[in-house]
Amino acid sequence: MPVVPVLLSVLVIVEFRSDAVPRTSQSGPAESGGGPAEHDSSCPAAESETNDEPDTHAEPDRGERDGEHGVDADGGAGDDRVSDDEPDDAGASDESDTAGGPGDAGASGAQTVSDETDSSGDAVSGRGRGRFGPSAVRRFLLAPPTVLALALTVLALLLHGVAADRLGVDLAGGALLPVGDLGDVWSAYLDAWHGVAGGTTSAGSPALAVLGGLGAVLGGPAVAVSLLLLLDLPVSALVAYAATRRLSAGRWTRAGGAAAYALAPAATDAVASGRIGVVVVHIALPAVVAGIASLLLGGEVRRLPLSALCALGMAVLGVFSPITYGMLLVGLLAAFVALPVPGGRSWKGLPALGMVVLGPLALALPWLPTLVMHPALLLHGLTGPADTATAASLAGLHPSGGVPLGLVLVVVAVAAVVTAASARMAAGAALVVIGCAGVAVTQLVRAEPVTGGGDMPGYAGAPLVVVTAGLVAVVLGARRGAGDGGLPVVAAGGAAVTLVVLAMVAFLDGPGEVRDGGGTRLPAALADELADSGRGALVLGRDGVPVPPPDRLTAGRTPQFGDDTLAPAEGMAERLEGWRNGLLAGSRDAVTNAAAAGVEFVVLPPGENGGALRGEASDLVRSAPSTSDGRTVLRLTPEAGQVTLVSPEQAHRAVSGSAPSDELMRGSAIAPVDARLPEARVRVSEGPDGRLLVLAAEYEPGWSATVDGEPVPITPAWGHQVSVAVPESESEVVVRYAAPWHSVFLLVGVAALLFTVLTAVPGKLRTSRGR
Repeated sequence: MPVVPVLLSVLVIVEFRSDAVPRTSQSGPAESGGGPAEHDSSCPAAESETNDEPDTHAEPDRGERDGEHGVDADGGAGDDRVSDDEPDDAGASDESDTAGGPGDAGASGAQTVSDETDSSGDAVSGRGRGRFGPSAVRRFLLAPPTVLALALTVLALLLHGVAADRLGVDLAGGALLPVGDLGDVWSAYLDAWHGVAGGTTSAGSPALAVLGGLGAVLGGPAVAVSLLLLLDLPVSALVAYAATRRLSAGRWTRAGGAAAYALAPAATDAVASGRIGVVVVHIALPAVVAGIASLLLGGEVRRLPLSALCALGMAVLGVFSPITYGMLLVGLLAAFVALPVPGGRSWKGLPALGMVVLGPLALALPWLPTLVMHPALLLHGLTGPADTATAASLAGLHPSGGVPLGLVLVVVAVAAVVTAASARMAAGAALVVIGCAGVAVTQLVRAEPVTGGGDMPGYAGAPLVVVTAGLVAVVLGARRGAGDGGLPVVAAGGAAVTLVVLAMVAFLDGPGEVRDGGGTRLPAALADELADSGRGALVLGRDGVPVPPPDRLTAGRTPQFGDDTLAPAEGMAERLEGWRNGLLAGSRDAVTNAAAAGVEFVVLPPGENGGALRGEASDLVRSAPSTSDGRTVLRLTPEAGQVTLVSPEQAHRAVSGSAPSDELMRGSAIAPVDARLPEARVRVSEGPDGRLLVLAAEYEPGWSATVDGEPVPITPAWGHQVSVAVPESESEVVVRYAAPWHSVFLLVGVAALLFTVLTAVPGKLRTSRGR
């Protein structure tokens, strides 16, 4: 679990380095409630464009230079790294420092250098003094990011270990299916054909590649997903704290805002319900928004490396939550057109903008055809649809309902606007508007999930995370020094109450459905049998619940994360629903149809014991050990497999549309073949004319077959399965699926990734050498 220590170390090093830099003041117009309109970047990551000297250096160097000269995001005096009790209003340099006299704000161009007192009370004088002194440990422990990380890590341990049973590295349950091993996850992304829903040629989500990459470093994709869920609180807080570094707000103020963002009710609900896409959005959003803001409002140099980093961030958000990518894309384009830039908008910024907009599309290219053909994925994302949220739950920033305590953050933001309005609030307000538009889309637009079922709305978690980020940015953008002298005390009290209420929301969400080892899993012996035979497991959904889980059929294993983003072949969702209804009613035809499609184990819905099926088809089913969540499992006894050679009599039923005969699914009438799809290479012996080689795969374009090297047509069996007529003589039959375009798209995606990474890295290296 190195993520939190690494982020914390980086942030504290930045804090120490800031303490070692002499603080200077630069004269400028003072900000006041009734003074002239303030010039502002209107964004957390914005850099000043009103500096007295021209911007001739790279943006990171310029930001460092501005920090050394005390120039905040408004171009006035003050440092974003000073403690909250120090003024940071534009041009406010009339306050005394710890060891210095009053600043001379009236002397144009004059600067004063004074010692600075850090948040722990230790005086730091000069560039190098105190950095490694006796108080270094104390300063480290009292640094805002340290306190922030430790507090939220403790809260996360209490939340996951006491309030819920989520301390583990194999979490699943709710909307999160069990995560496969490294080979399974990479195969799900790279393969052109998947043994899901009877076989589908739908492309896997690039989110699987992201988890595969993280899993290679952290010990497996399941470990990576578990760490994302468990460490969401501290990691999202540290990212938010770092992303607000250029705000003209004190460090403790930023830490409080980061804590409020980390405790977003939508995020805690996503963790409890297994909505991993929303969790990734929650962690990455502040960094991506800060990068985009710097790109829009920074200088004209080094835009391409920054745009490459933004493109990578947008790609990650897009593959885990397509609707979030859409919201940020709309906001980016609107800001590019509407934001005023001194000197006018330069055409030099268009390549950078193009990279941010088109780069994520190139990185996710293999998945784009699936998104175009099945736009419901844009609405439902990786973990499927949700129930309609109530107005109260949306107002409380909680997509699943409950007590709308998150409304306190809305009230605080409104109070900040009323009492301390500032142009710095504009960026936060824009995020709130974008997030509300996303919420409206998820609730007003309904679509049929790719796995079948009725039209359903989307989950509002990701848009509500965007709204929460905007509300926090509004509060942090409040004008400093507004109101009477008691306002800071009231603000501090309000901030404390807000954090306590948001923490209560996290605990009120309860244990949720995510557990260590959760989800539906077969006993180890049955799982090993499935893996050896390659046959299918049919996990039945159920009706009568707000969000009915789909019927899931997978070959060689039980359902895993990523399966629900694979669109079944046309008509397969309806067939699975028909099999479910037939099996629960005790239909023998439902058993033989499922067995002919390769099914070996049927997992019944919760509360069903299969009594009707045992009574009507006792010779076709047999009991098996229950799943990890207590669901009944039945073994189908008819002979079947991934590839089978069937008799002429059964072949006639297959091509005529009749249901498979159970009498012809045993003995010499059927012969399972040892082959693994999507390619079957079989040496067939002499036999009667009219035999069929039947594959447990849904027919889609791309399948081809040869007999002794000569192409032969595909014959649909039972109207939907791939099969090939076998001659009387001994022959070699080859059936395979090929999709050359999929390999091309993968290569383009890899090339786009290399280009984007190489474009981003040199800028970082040059910055390091310059320092």
